[in-house]
Amino acid sequence: MTDAQQDVAMDHDYERTFERYLDICNQSIEKNKDKFPYMEIWRARWKNLGGDHSLHCAVYDDRPKIIYKLQLTEDMKIRIIEKTRVAPEDAWPFTYSYLKHVVDHPQDYINHPANLDWGWLNTIF
Repeated sequence: MTDAQQDVAMDHDYERTFERYLDICNQSIEKNKDKFPYMEIWRARWKNLGGDHSLHCAVYDDRPKIIYKLQLTEDMKIRIIEKTRVAPEDAWPFTYSYLKHVVDHPQDYINHPANLDWGWLNTIF
């Protein structure tokens, strides 16, 4: 496999891992949205985002790999709006190793949402 082919394969792995991570976050929110403080945090962040209720997140390894523009919905879901390779200065960084750990142990995070890093949700850039 050439270096270029390896880069493409890794990029797909970063995408799959981040998308699976968001799926785990959505499952965790759904399961725990009626428990304090998840709904309160969600509503506060949703209101503070304004406009299209979106924010940027970047998947990092040794450098930014994939940048996502995410949208928070009023019904407490996280959606991917777009993917890019150019990181805005306000992108919340996710390390690949953290995402991989969550994806490899989803029930730990779905059942115990406090174990997830929600900093990107309650920090105002």
